Amino acid sequence: MQNRNIYIWLSLIILFAQSCIKEVNPITRQAAPILVVEGSITTDSIPYTVQLTYSGGIASSSSIPESNYVKDASVSISDNLGNTTVLKYTINGVYQTTDPSYIGKVGRSYSIKVKLKNGTTYISTPEKINNPVPISKVNATFVDKSDMYFPTYLSISIDAKDPGNEENYYQWKFKAWIGRKTKGVPCGIGCIMFEYCYQKYEDYTVRLLSDASINGNEILNKTVGKTYIYYYTNPHIDVSQLSLTREAYQFWKRYDDQLTRTGSVLDPLPASIKGNVYNQTNASDFALGYFSAAGVTHKKVTLVPYGITPFLLEITANQFMPTKSVACFLYYPDALKYDAPPAPQNPTPPGWENAEKIKVIW
Repeated sequence: MQNRNIYIWLSLIILFAQSCIKEVNPITRQAAPILVVEGSITTDSIPYTVQLTYSGGIASSSSIPESNYVKDASVSISDNLGNTTVLKYTINGVYQTTDPSYIGKVGRSYSIKVKLKNGTTYISTPEKINNPVPISKVNATFVDKSDMYFPTYLSISIDAKDPGNEENYYQWKFKAWIGRKTKGVPCGIGCIMFEYCYQKYEDYTVRLLSDASINGNEILNKTVGKTYIYYYTNPHIDVSQLSLTREAYQFWKRYDDQLTRTGSVLDPLPASIKGNVYNQTNASDFALGYFSAAGVTHKKVTLVPYGITPFLLEITANQFMPTKSVACFLYYPDALKYDAPPAPQNPTPPGWENAEKIKVIW
């Protein structure tokens, strides 16, 4: 989850800032926890979420301590016309909108307000929703590369036409439903059920582009994600193309630069990146993270494979299948569940009924 990645990254920065190369045993000074805010509003008609956590120690690279989730704040989103919606707490520090009619509008500016239990209130600098830019085409290329961690995969890229009369800053988000397989569950003589399923996969790589060098021209073959081939089936792809503000682009660019930085132990320690959320009564007291507003377009496609052989699946994907008999959707996290026969087995994920179909040679 991207919220979790940014939380871990920001916590590590604070941790590194208190450490030294030479091993010594000084009196340890505990840094005060810092509020971490990450959320957005877009032109999508879906619930919007904001996650609130506190920076601090982490038990592992994949988990946030329960005590670091902010569970008792008051959170709301407002636009420049005075329209406000209140978010409701769900789980793991996540607050979610409940009014389905409150949808981001192009040209309006949005900000967040977070009131903590102790009365401290944080607000964000307003962000204007820019016009979304449509995706012209989705491309899929077979990559015959596998290892002990992942099988072969399809590299997904997009084409789009950048408008020439404005500054544009892009971010891409990618998710897919990919086919998985187990030995299933016996259901009688010669009968096996729950052998196949679709598993939800999301790529949280930060993918950005400024049109500074390509203004008004085509964006061609911009990589936006990948879908792994665990079984011979039709992957269902959803690519989101967001039109960011310049400030949001700069924040995520700095975040990505620090996330991927390389160097030696003599390099300067990474510093916390200032976001756009700050204390209402003390503008120098910034929270970590960012609240953004963006126009978004989607492109949903179903990939129709041709040419992959059982031999290729055998050498790249079979190692990831369990050896025991188990229902596919119970074994793989975030898999689509379905009922026992006579109900259809391994149904197509909802939402792709009218999606464009793209033939792919594997």
